[in-house]
Amino acid sequence: MGCFELLKRHGQELFAFYAAITGAELFVCSPIKAWWLLPMFNLTMIPLGILDYHYKRLLNPLVLILAVMGIMCCVVLLEKNIGDAFLGAAVFGGLLYLIRYISKEGLGMGDIKLGTAAGIWLGPQASVVALYISFILGGLYVICYLLMIVKRDGRNSLWKIRKKAIPFGPFLVLGSTIGLLYGEKFIEFYLSLF
Repeated sequence: MGCFELLKRHGQELFAFYAAITGAELFVCSPIKAWWLLPMFNLTMIPLGILDYHYKRLLNPLVLILAVMGIMCCVVLLEKNIGDAFLGAAVFGGLLYLIRYISKEGLGMGDIKLGTAAGIWLGPQASVVALYISFILGGLYVICYLLMIVKRDGRNSLWKIRKKAIPFGPFLVLGSTIGLLYGEKFIEFYLSLF
């Protein structure tokens, strides 16, 4: 099934999540200077996360739109340094590719493409924060999932599900959103400790 058909099939779900999440972010993060970045960022990130959850696929057209919108918003409209945008893409995508290589393809190429596109929006520092948060959230999810399986089916059931793939896209979306909103503050806090 193509990108347009999947978006059409999940249209109501996507719209509901987009409205709820974007509204909550704008309400909670009202002091953000360029508030209009959040709705634009979420326009592709929320569908990517939801469709990856359902189908374990990160759709290339949406990732490409995210990257192009990132260049337009961050570089053209905000007049940020294009080097920071591309460095953020290289850091986020490069670290994910390194993890894929070390884990013998434990991550899909779609995750790497998504990280690269999100890195354009985030820049290098917030990309590192987003990556850490994505792995923390993903790890917590896996722990809760495994505990639920053990409680329901017993310890021996873990052996049966050891090769089950869990989509990482939703956690990249959450981590990237937190990185966009609070990435620089996390870095400032971390550097103030030393």
